[in-house]
Amino acid sequence: MAAMEMGDHATFEQYLEKGSVTFSSGRIGIKRDGDDAALFVFSEHAVYAGAFTTNAFKSACVTSAMDRLRAQKKIKAVLITSGNANAGTGPAGRADTERLAAGVAGHVGCAADEVVVLHTGVIGVPLRAERLIGSLEGLCQGATSTPEKLVGAARAMMTTDTFPKVSARAFQVGDTSYTVWGVAKGAGMIHPKLATMLSVLVTDAPVSQRTLQRVLSRVVGQTFNRISVDGDTSPNDSVLLFSTGGARMEAGTAEFYGVEGTGGGRIDDGEVDETLFEDALRSVAQDLAHSIVRDGEGATKFLEIVVRGAQSEVDAERIAETIATSPLVKTAFFGEDFNPGRIISAIGRAGIAVSFDRLRLTLGDQRVYDAGQFLVTAESDARRVMAMKEIPVVVELGAGELEIRYWTCDLTFDYVKINAEYTT
Repeated sequence: MAAMEMGDHATFEQYLEKGSVTFSSGRIGIKRDGDDAALFVFSEHAVYAGAFTTNAFKSACVTSAMDRLRAQKKIKAVLITSGNANAGTGPAGRADTERLAAGVAGHVGCAADEVVVLHTGVIGVPLRAERLIGSLEGLCQGATSTPEKLVGAARAMMTTDTFPKVSARAFQVGDTSYTVWGVAKGAGMIHPKLATMLSVLVTDAPVSQRTLQRVLSRVVGQTFNRISVDGDTSPNDSVLLFSTGGARMEAGTAEFYGVEGTGGGRIDDGEVDETLFEDALRSVAQDLAHSIVRDGEGATKFLEIVVRGAQSEVDAERIAETIATSPLVKTAFFGEDFNPGRIISAIGRAGIAVSFDRLRLTLGDQRVYDAGQFLVTAESDARRVMAMKEIPVVVELGAGELEIRYWTCDLTFDYVKINAEYTT
């Protein structure tokens, strides 16, 4: 099963036909079986923005990608390998990442620092890139532009995922159609500030690096940083955003929304244009973020936590995160045990000043707490709500006007089994 959502499938097909990006997947020798490498090659260099894990323990690939971003490198290719995180592997690990970058660069015709390499998988195991280099030629030669190839690349990124995650949107400005698409992997170690997840997002709209970074930071804060599967983060988490038109625009040879790209047509000069791009990017990122939660290790339920009436975004996020990461709350949803007291208790320990006399809590379509007391819920209604596969959890604080949404899943026996056997 592939999570493929598109605002305009025909437009996306037309975009792929342009050949601005080609995709490939294959086995290069990390996993015992199955594809373990995904490659994205830009026909021309792409402008690059990124968001990375805040975990102080960063993998070699994250520090490498961050170095390229700081140097404002334009990127020709992205290689993602799965099965080995190449984290905690010392200077040899960084050398392995750079060796793979150089190997890809030799086949696609660019400098090694114009290739971004990301890894995902088991932490602390040497990668030994020398045994993988020989497989890169076939991977590079097999790159083409088809939806099937894109899904194959998304599948090759997977570790404990059960389906590849792909999404795309088209947006129209005047007579010109642009596309934003993305792929992601992730099912465990998922938590705000990025977790064991990787995502590559691409647009053909000519967007400056400055605007890409600004918009990506906002979008990540509203999507990937508002999901949690288990409250853990990893050393490898990365979200990369590329504009295939950005390099042409910055060179003064591209059109942007019908305006010659010599400066006046840049997206960051037009508020409406930036809003349209950001809306499309957010839609794609939210699709992918939701898919990660739905594919949470062992998950059986998708929970949307809505916090309304908060005084600040920080307050709302703290309350939502506390609910989303509570083992007692998550296991109650798995067991379909109607126990709203666990949610109210989680709110109480969130460290935010809350008036429980004003607070309201609704599960599904059932108001369960109001004005300082729990309400009586018919047993049949309680069973019906807890049996739902997608359950809205709405917290109304009555303290302000701010509202946020946050997504999580239940915590199951299978989650324990998957993680108890991860390296075996």
